[in-house]
Amino acid sequence: MEAIARARFVRTSPLKARLVIDAIRGKDVKEALAILQFTPNAAARLIEKCLKSAVANAENNHHMDADSLRVSKAFVDGGPMMKRLRYAPMGRGYRMVKRMSHITIAVEEAEAKPEKKRRREIARTARPMRRGAAPAKEAATATTAAEEASAAEKQRAPRQKKSEGESNAEGGE
Repeated sequence: MEAIARARFVRTSPLKARLVIDAIRGKDVKEALAILQFTPNAAARLIEKCLKSAVANAENNHHMDADSLRVSKAFVDGGPMMKRLRYAPMGRGYRMVKRMSHITIAVEEAEAKPEKKRRREIARTARPMRRGAAPAKEAATATTAAEEASAAEKQRAPRQKKSEGESNAEGGE
């Protein structure tokens, strides 16, 4: 179901208003209001007022949740034109056309957005990983791998001490 608000006979050019309204079509209401608030255009104030009216209509008349609304339709139609005469040289008169607009905005409840998949958390170590080594999938697997390594070390036979001659030959002393 849609809630509609119309602002008719607004004293702005339809061309200028369409530039602003194209920026909010299809957006969430909160995002659209933020765009209108920071748009430096006189038509943006008029469209913002109309959008707030559509949100109020949705809440009060159709019992919709204001947080889940999005702009489903937004368009500007031309209204009547006021034709005026402007004095010109040599007794002539130029025609001035002062344009009006009809602004229409419809809001509807948006469907719930699917949540993005979260990246897996990787256990961070003090040292950077070597190139080509596979990263640990979870912190729990990292602790079990450390426990397995310490258990395997205990099972090994104790190392024999090197004699003094071997250590001197290796050390170069």
